[in-house]
Amino acid sequence: MCVINLKVMKDKNEDLSPEEKIDQENFVLKSKIITQGGIFSENSDLDPEIENMFLKRVMAFEEAEYKPVFEIIGVDPADFPPANTLSKDELNAAFNKLIRIFDEHGIFWGVNENVPVELAYRFITEDYLLSESQDLPPDFGCTIDGCSGDCPSCFQADYCENKDDIWPPDELDAERKRRLEEGLS
Repeated sequence: MCVINLKVMKDKNEDLSPEEKIDQENFVLKSKIITQGGIFSENSDLDPEIENMFLKRVMAFEEAEYKPVFEIIGVDPADFPPANTLSKDELNAAFNKLIRIFDEHGIFWGVNENVPVELAYRFITEDYLLSESQDLPPDFGCTIDGCSGDCPSCFQADYCENKDDIWPPDELDAERKRRLEEGLS
């Protein structure tokens, strides 16, 4: 019975104009997104084809699998030795290699440019590569800014101009000290 119903639906779909097919697909995509908690406005002046591309990207984002970053970009973390074992030239080469690999996967480096290469490399190899992220196609693009929103634990806080608006220097130092004493750092 399901096979017949699917055939009937397919036959009916073939009678639709291209515009009606897109409208139908948009309706189905919106319905899926709404069942997952999404919200849409009732009246949209968006071109149906553009809306279709947008809805497909929303679904791709929602359905993307979470994986360790090193798996997403196809590297073995062991291929990137600890920063303190590398010469300055080796460190720069390894860092630039990682940035190129990230770039090839639509992941862009947006960490404060004043952060020393050694510190940035340690962040990438000891933290970011091991973290989990959504495995999205490279055309989605994302930026590594390194900001966790928690200035006392941030690797780049000493180079950040925005932290002073959030944490006055004396309070930041006191919080770092407290965390260090409590073994939270």
